[in-house]
Amino acid sequence: MYTEEKLLNEIQGLMEDDELFRIYERVFRDYHYYFDTTNYIVLNVYNFNDHGPIHVLLTTRRALELLKLIKKFGMKTTAEKLGKSLRWSKFIVAFGALFHDVGNMIHRVNHYQFSVFLAEPIIDEIVREFEKNDPLLLKALTLNAIYTHDEAVPCTTIEGSLVTIADGCDMEEGRSRLVHGKDVVDIHAVSALAIKRVEIKEGTGDHPILIEIWMKHPAGIFQVDEILTKKVKSSLLTGKVKLIIHTGKDGETLEKVV
Repeated sequence: MYTEEKLLNEIQGLMEDDELFRIYERVFRDYHYYFDTTNYIVLNVYNFNDHGPIHVLLTTRRALELLKLIKKFGMKTTAEKLGKSLRWSKFIVAFGALFHDVGNMIHRVNHYQFSVFLAEPIIDEIVREFEKNDPLLLKALTLNAIYTHDEAVPCTTIEGSLVTIADGCDMEEGRSRLVHGKDVVDIHAVSALAIKRVEIKEGTGDHPILIEIWMKHPAGIFQVDEILTKKVKSSLLTGKVKLIIHTGKDGETLEKVV
């Protein structure tokens, strides 16, 4: 369904910033072995689902989609509230999403902490290339977005919130964010296979973010409640996200604000 080149092209279009995309693409390719190694360990040691290159590119694309949406509704990002440009927010979202899961190569438990540990020297180098005047602040905000992507950690920035929600959207056709064994048949496994498609769309009024979800089976509701809903509630955008869920049962559609 997804390829690296297709996702990179979509990310480039959403960034609307050739310099930033050149840095992003170079870093993605230079550290591809980080994402491959992470995925190898997640798949073969933890027996979980994909956490590799496709996942981090998908998370980046969706986080940039969300950023574009909230800007269309006039919302300020945390970087903008601190007097910085929207380019900063694009950088934070892009690299926060790119490196959010690399800590899994050390351990699944508290992986978000290990992700910060592993990403710190890389982010330090990149921010000094991108931002000459205030690199430490940009580095801090980017590491914050990595650290808060897990629903166990409350988000403190808008950028981190976008990465968190984007991460939770990666649950199509077995791409579940739930921790579950590949060979175990239970509600986790059934729900993980129940979701056909997830799309981020423009909302209305008080709910600028609309996430529409199509399911093959109502068991997918478990997936939505346990991951996406919890991630939205841990973000600063709770109350601004509307879910439309097509349950796959007799044309039933559920709507709820998270």
